[in-house]
Amino acid sequence: MQNFGEYLKQLRNDCGLSLYKVYEKTGITDSRLSKAENGAWCNLKLSEIRKLADLYKVPVIPMCMMAGLFDESDIEEYHSCFRNVALLDDEDKQHVQSEIDYILKKKG
Repeated sequence: MQNFGEYLKQLRNDCGLSLYKVYEKTGITDSRLSKAENGAWCNLKLSEIRKLADLYKVPVIPMCMMAGLFDESDIEEYHSCFRNVALLDDEDKQHVQSEIDYILKKKG
């Protein structure tokens, strides 16, 4: 299995970006990202991981899990509730949220 640093480097290379170009787009210094890619723990912040996920066009949750910020047990409750949520459009999601709000209001 690929480690987080290898994953970051692969994503960057797949996007055809240099370390400096990632810096320009995210503000994460090229030396800091290089350390992360080479396996040195550099304490990337969640906000930085989110920027990288957005730049590389990958889901942020699996990226955070790979970084060790949380594991499967941390999201188990949400996973069962939101299975297939990616198949919903914004209107569907709003409808579901309205139903949740209604149920919670009934509960008091």
